[in-house]
Amino acid sequence: MYLSKSLTLSLFGAASTNVAAFVPSCLPRTSYAPPLNGYLDDLTNELHAEDDSPDVEAQSREANKMDKSLIDRAGPGSFKDFVDFNEFDGGDGQMGVAGDGNAGLEKMDNVPQIASRQMSAKNAWGTSTGYADELRDTGLDTARAQQLENWANQQEVRAKNQQLKQMAESFDNDESRDEENWRQLANFGVERTQEFDMEEEFGPVVVGDIEDVIELKTAAGKVATHDLHIRNPYMGFADFRAAFTSDTPMDWSVEPTEGALMQKEDTDFIVKFRPQGPGLIEGYLVIETEDFKKTWKVTGST
Repeated sequence: MYLSKSLTLSLFGAASTNVAAFVPSCLPRTSYAPPLNGYLDDLTNELHAEDDSPDVEAQSREANKMDKSLIDRAGPGSFKDFVDFNEFDGGDGQMGVAGDGNAGLEKMDNVPQIASRQMSAKNAWGTSTGYADELRDTGLDTARAQQLENWANQQEVRAKNQQLKQMAESFDNDESRDEENWRQLANFGVERTQEFDMEEEFGPVVVGDIEDVIELKTAAGKVATHDLHIRNPYMGFADFRAAFTSDTPMDWSVEPTEGALMQKEDTDFIVKFRPQGPGLIEGYLVIETEDFKKTWKVTGST
């Protein structure tokens, strides 16, 4: 059986085509990988670069404004034109850098805290003080100059934080001191009018007529207080002494211990009871001037 020349060529071409379908292609295959950027990379040029083929009409406000009929409860009622961008990382500061390929939350547990030369050479403050430029003008390496500027900025911020911390601590100390000693304001204006020896003038503390009984109760080591308000029953000022009898335990104290009583204003006394141990602790408080004496029996318990 003999075939024509044209038929033979046709059959050979068809066979060649079928075989070529199973032969791997030798043409080079290209793939595009998006660039990976770090935290301190300068992306200013990329962010502000002009679009090669901008679609002005599609990007206009009118084209992107949702029709009021599609608004549902102050939000979008239709997602017809929604575009899902796979490389968007969240934009909330916890998803890394857009374009780094990481779409999950930032993992901080195993991040090595190492400042490389490339990272520390970046301006980590957003604005420049000009210090790095001055150093570069003297011939210093650009990376080293920026590192020194960052260090100077860190020291300035640290100094400000230390100053604010000291101011806060000073304010807290003053407030605490005022809180603890506010009762001492009662001493203002009750300074003695004469200088003389109280022991020599009044002698030992002796119990007089009992005005009242002061009873306080608190736990051991704690403080209980009682306020007394006394005026000078006579005209003018009268220097006083406030003290306990010698047999009264040291668990009792009084403030102020001396000063001047006024006729028209009360002088405030604070009687304190701070027991060192359990039990009933009694004594006598005597407040006296040249003209009168007042005595209180003090009874404390835990």
